[in-house]
Amino acid sequence: MTNAIAVQPSAWGKFDPHGCDWATDINHAFRIGQLWGEQCMIWMCPPNGDPIKWCRCDTNTNAIADLVFGVAK
Repeated sequence: MTNAIAVQPSAWGKFDPHGCDWATDINHAFRIGQLWGEQCMIWMCPPNGDPIKWCRCDTNTNAIADLVFGVAK
């Protein structure tokens, strides 16, 4: 089973499958979130069921991601 990953501004609140940016993996999602230039939410979208708020893209989360995954460049 493969989950899709989407990124959109946190201010939108609810998931918007037509307005979000789709990522190929979590590293790609963090890079997309940085490009938005505002606080973003990464959503995990299972093949069946509702999308789940996974994590935020912000300064603190990016610092943690850099330590763990080597993402925030």
